[in-house]
Amino acid sequence: AKYAEKILPLRRRGNLLLCTILLGNVTVNSGLSILMGDLTSGLWGLIISTAIITIFGEIVPQAVCSRYALQIGSRSTWFIYIFMFITFPISFPISAILDKVLGDEVGNVLSKSQMKRMFDMLEIENVIKSSEKKIIQAALDLQEKTAEEVMTPIEEVFMLDINTQLNHRILREIYSRGFSRIPIYDKTKDNIIGILMARDLILINPDKALITLKQLSSIIIRDVIAVEDTDKLEPLLGYFKKGLTHIGIVTKIIYYDDGRDPSKKVVGIVTLEDIIEDIIQDEIEDEFG
Repeated sequence: AKYAEKILPLRRRGNLLLCTILLGNVTVNSGLSILMGDLTSGLWGLIISTAIITIFGEIVPQAVCSRYALQIGSRSTWFIYIFMFITFPISFPISAILDKVLGDEVGNVLSKSQMKRMFDMLEIENVIKSSEKKIIQAALDLQEKTAEEVMTPIEEVFMLDINTQLNHRILREIYSRGFSRIPIYDKTKDNIIGILMARDLILINPDKALITLKQLSSIIIRDVIAVEDTDKLEPLLGYFKKGLTHIGIVTKIIYYDDGRDPSKKVVGIVTLEDIIEDIIQDEIEDEFG
């Protein structure tokens, strides 16, 4: 980072830096060719200058800089500034024209598919582990994946009616299921009205009085958000991270062939755990179903 920080001011003027380096390179190569031509015969001057330029001007610098580019670049910035000052009358006008015609310099940007192939190569070379590659690639897919792809289908969800009595059997079933959040519906499972936090039932004593969820709804039933089946996971993860809720009810618009108006139907639930499981490509035991 320290090396890059010294180079950054030069890289911000990419076309000016390019013109300065190329002018210096051409000047040195031309000067060496002329010098060798004066010191030797024409043919030997060509051979010697070509050998010197190839070995010391191309092969050695590129081989060294491919391994220590930042270190060498940061230590040679003073030389670049000096040569930039010397060539400024020529390099600046050319770079200004390039800036005007070509615009800002575009960096080397990899697409997601290219990044995935790069991670495949890094795994083959044992730079990263297979589990790490899966996590990275899954994170790249968050913008494309939808809630429907990671949700738990509504048929597999443990739910309770708002009029359910909190007796011994119900409490035992709730605790045996092991879910921390339980959807509560009113009459039909398409009408989910809130979320019950299982921990809120710890002080309920069914031996004293049989009470229903509805009687305690204002205290223990939390609000729930509706999520479209096509909603992307990335913004949904950001919403869950705010801590307002860790669960959303996934709805889908159903179209009918018989001419009836489309209707919205609950098709599943999506939780923070579902998204994390998709990223780490593994199940979390304390997940909510």
